[in-house]
This record gives sequence, C-alpha cells and structure tokens, in this order.
Amino acid sequence: MTPLVSVLIPAFNAEGTIADTLRSAMAQTYRNLEIIVVDDGSRDDTASIVSRLETDDSRIRLVQQANSGVAAARNAALSASGGSLIAPLDADDLWHPQKIEMQVNSLGTSGDGSGLDYCWYVDIDERSTILSCNVNRFEGDVYEDLILANFIGNSSVPLIRRSILEAVDGWDASLRAANAQGCEDWLLYLKIAERSRVALTPAFLAGYRQLPHAMSRNVLQMSRSYRLTMAQARSSHPGIAKTLLDRSAMDFDMYISRMCWTSARPVAALWFMLRSMMRAPLNWRHAARVLRELAQHPVARRRKAFSSDTTPTRGTIHGLAFNLLPPDAQCDLCQIHPTNTRSGAS
Repeated sequence: MTPLVSVLIPAFNAEGTIADTLRSAMAQTYRNLEIIVVDDGSRDDTASIVSRLETDDSRIRLVQQANSGVAAARNAALSASGGSLIAPLDADDLWHPQKIEMQVNSLGTSGDGSGLDYCWYVDIDERSTILSCNVNRFEGDVYEDLILANFIGNSSVPLIRRSILEAVDGWDASLRAANAQGCEDWLLYLKIAERSRVALTPAFLAGYRQLPHAMSRNVLQMSRSYRLTMAQARSSHPGIAKTLLDRSAMDFDMYISRMCWTSARPVAALWFMLRSMMRAPLNWRHAARVLRELAQHPVARRRKAFSSDTTPTRGTIHGLAFNLLPPDAQCDLCQIHPTNTRSGAS
C-alpha cells in the first residue's frame, strides 16, 4: 500500500505564485497526496485562488489563520494533515512531477533509520527560468556537515517521516518571536539529524524561487536567525568543536555577502566579506578565497535574471525553463563547482 504524503504549503500574500505552486503539487506522478494550504493572514487574493483550485482537486484543503509566521503556519498544516510522510512546499516554489514518487522510493529503500530524504534543486527567477544549480552528496550521519552549512538548501526539498517530525515538535516558532525568522528549516534539519540518518535522491526535483522581497533576503534578520540556531546547536551539543563553529560562521558570512551582491547591496556585501575574514585573521587560505571572490564582483559572479528568450549555455541547464528540466539533467558547470559539490558522508 502506498503511504499517504501530506504536502504542507504555508502562504502569505502569495497571489502571484500560489497557483503555479499548487499545480506543481497537483501534477505529481505519485497520486496518494493530500495538499494542505495554510493562509497565514494574507491580505491579497491568496485564499480565493486556493479555493478555486480546491474545487478542481479534492486533495486540496485550505486552512486560514491570523498571521503567525512561517513556522506556526507549517505546524498548523502538520496538525491538519494525516500522512505518514510530510512534504513541505513554499508558496512560490515548484516541483518536478516525479519529485514525490522518487523520494518515496528513496526513503523506502533507505530503511527506517532514515528520517529525511532530500534532493538537488535549482534556483529559478520570477519567470521560472533556471539561474543556477545546487548539488550536494551528503548522506547518512550528517549532523556535523549540517553545522557547516544547510546543504539541504530550503524547505521545498525534503520528504520527512511524520514520526521524526513529531519527535522534534515540528518547526520552532520562537525564532519569529525573537524577530529572527529565516533559519527555521536549518534548525529543524539539525534536530532531525540528531536522531536519524539522511538519505539523498540525486536528481534536480525542486525549483527554489529567488525574489527580492523573500524573507531570506532580509540579511540582518537572517543573521540573527543563524546566531540563535547555532546557539541551540551548542546548547544541545556542548562538545561541538569550536573550529567547526568558526568555519560555519565564516561560510555563513560569505553566503550573506553573495546574497547582498545579487540584490545590488555592494557595501553590505563587502562588510560581510570583511567580517568573514576577521573571524579567522590568520587563516590565509580563507582570506585568499574571499579576495578571489571579491575580484570577480560585481560583474563575473553577480547573478542576473535570464530573459524569457535566453538560450541555455551548452553543457549547463542555466537558462532552461524549469518545466523543461528532466530529473536526470546534468550541469557540467555546477556539478564540478567546488562550492556546490560535496563528498558523501556516511
């Protein structure tokens, strides 16, 4: 018997994207789904759009609540759901039609010891054109790897066993109370990795939309969220090596600097680059890496949105429309890029 998969979609003022997101869930080749949309106090037409689609597909259910934040919205969707497998999906992201089918198979073959399966994903623009790829190969016991970076990437990627999600009490809503939303997913993945193994479906199955107003673009809020997430990790595991935490902080600063470059905030980007170097001023290898990256800005590495008539570069999938992406696509550029490809851990 195929297990029921609950798709959880928190939505806040998502009228521009929610229909496409829902259609990507409705189009899954794995049919035993329920799709729970929590309208988190939207002030636009999000709820009415979902209601119209609800009449076309009985698997869709709309829940409405006062604005409480993304973690509380996901937890509300979890409470309203009944599946043994949980698939979070943000209201502006997209799935490949085979995503759930492939991940259900992966979790089934990885055994009960694996509580989460993740896949590769691509960044997409407002036209759903592929900007870049994200490839990682960690599997198994990945807690320390997750301290270094959230290699799972975003909330639309994993398929999670309900039992492990309930064991960690779902998503932590306290970050919003501290004005520190942004790392709820990372914190959840760390808690899951404390208790179970992580499996990988090595295929591009999710499109992570990059929009200028997205919560992850609020760099000060994201920085606060990161600090609180790492503080919880240190509290749970006081034996974590300081060198591991220091490297994580350096890499997070570089992540924030890249976010600033791509959103045309060069002063902030330079500040985060400098802070990354100053965390380990005698680490000349890291300093050289930062300076090499700086030398490539603002032209060579600055991400731009592709126009709708962009032709993909030979050997890559950049510039391809997401709906044309085969799950077994190969991207020569990203799959050999040292910041995107990691060795497996078991």
